[in-house]
Amino acid sequence: MTTFQTLQAPLSAASSAIRIGFEHGYAFDGDRVRLDAELLVDDPAAALGQEWALQLWACDTPFDGRPVSAAKIAEIPLAAPGDSGTTWFSASTDAFPPAGRADHNLVLILAAGQDGCFAQVQDYVNFPRAESFMQPRLDGTSSFSLAEDGVTMAVERISNPRTEDNLSGSLALELWALPAPYQAGEPEGQPLVSVALGSLAGQQAWQDLAFTQALATHPAGTWHIALLLREWSAKGYVTRDFSNFPLPVTWNAAPAAAAPAEEAPAAAAVTAEAPAKAAESAAEPAAGPSASKAKPAAKPKAAAAAAAAPASVSINTATAAELAAVKGLSKAVAAAIVAARPFKSLDELVGVKGMGVKSFDKLKGSLSL
Repeated sequence: MTTFQTLQAPLSAASSAIRIGFEHGYAFDGDRVRLDAELLVDDPAAALGQEWALQLWACDTPFDGRPVSAAKIAEIPLAAPGDSGTTWFSASTDAFPPAGRADHNLVLILAAGQDGCFAQVQDYVNFPRAESFMQPRLDGTSSFSLAEDGVTMAVERISNPRTEDNLSGSLALELWALPAPYQAGEPEGQPLVSVALGSLAGQQAWQDLAFTQALATHPAGTWHIALLLREWSAKGYVTRDFSNFPLPVTWNAAPAAAAPAEEAPAAAAVTAEAPAKAAESAAEPAAGPSASKAKPAAKPKAAAAAAAAPASVSINTATAAELAAVKGLSKAVAAAIVAARPFKSLDELVGVKGMGVKSFDKLKGSLSL
């Protein structure tokens, strides 16, 4: 997933064993991108001592080697050429463009590293044209209003600027509590609300949306609130657009539960007389052979009543966060379940993205309609 990182080229990048040649480019096709590059191999022996990858990054300004905040859109490992001279590389992979509609300067990076981690920039080339990504988006004004146990969200417009024949994946609105304003990638915080919207055709829009939902949690502390527009993709839900709200929200920690009251000592006083009375009874002669034998104490009932099985989670009414809390059920599958509602039977879950027969057999005991 896309996250903003610090991109920087070392001073030694100019002396790399491999360099990017004059011919290079990229081409997007839906959620995938093809990277093409002519590679100039100056030192094949040194090249074989490292692992290599071609990367595509999005920056706010053209990259000049100095530290800059950037988002990595794609990365494709490549085999180190064994001979000096010129070689050609072309391959496709999943693309993760940054959320939002801003223009970005794209840069092709040749990176090196070890064990699949390519953090050393060896060469780079900026593309001359800024790029904006055609993704479902939030238009106009977005807002939210908190109540004690719920929240109301309002969005003026959600649109799909793609071509008319380009139907979006399942869309969802999610309200998050985050430690810092949202930038990119998977949100790192507490999900408050998730609302499934369905799919939206290209060049179409939804107007004047409003939803009132119960809060999934009241996380203690001060949080930045962000509204995320998420779309289902081959890699699960990804953020396509977002709105950061300017004022943080604070929830107080829940009060600690009161300690249970101590048992009154009266019962102990009653039982304290029992040994004396028992001794008096022992001194009396037995009532005779007709006296019945003491019955053994009844066995305590099975602990099943005391340790009842945990309540199952409803696939038709639970929030995505409540479903994701079920052991073995991922956030992506939970969101897919919410998007596919309503269900007439549990067996219909097998048709949900990410839910196979084996997974369903393990989880069905924890789920209900």
